[in-house]
Amino acid sequence: MMNNKIPEQIEGGFSDNVSEVEFETVAEAAFHFDKVRKRLFDINSWYFFAEKTGAEFSLCDNNGKVIFKQPIVNNYIKIKLPLLYNPTGNTFDWVRIELIEEEQFADGELVYMKLRPSEDPDKKDGKISHFFRDNATSNVLIKRDGNKTTAEVHGRNEIPNTEHLTLLEKARNIAVSVNAIILGSKFEWKTLTEALIKNDEK
Repeated sequence: MMNNKIPEQIEGGFSDNVSEVEFETVAEAAFHFDKVRKRLFDINSWYFFAEKTGAEFSLCDNNGKVIFKQPIVNNYIKIKLPLLYNPTGNTFDWVRIELIEEEQFADGELVYMKLRPSEDPDKKDGKISHFFRDNATSNVLIKRDGNKTTAEVHGRNEIPNTEHLTLLEKARNIAVSVNAIILGSKFEWKTLTEALIKNDEK
């Protein structure tokens, strides 16, 4: 199962956010899962699905240019957090899509996407442009098991990124990462999982 692909928690902070909805029939759940999958891959619309987070997400190519298509491995996502803009990444935090896998099994299906903090692909200076170090991952999983559909985000090994940065950049990353570890990432990702899994038919 894809759950086994979620990295082991070794150090730093972590978060586990799970939202689910159950249907009367497998057919209804399968139809809903297809909608959830489309929402997951429509990264440029995550803000509209989960506007309570205040964060804006944009899918980008390996030059940092915004693109409008289904994401693939080695695409980037730039994240604009409200108020606490990132001076390292031209106001943005950046993650790279490290892995996308899909699987079907006897009475279900799932999609797994792993995101890892990265450099700003427009600068390509090797500096991680994110408030977490690049040993952190955000592991996004949507799953249908029979008549139940689930959306999950699991953060692992979340440590503030303070290496090779200016004092201003360090202070900003510590402030954002500590807030994220205590509350922020849990709120942000839980809001997203709820938005992805929302059943509009109700």
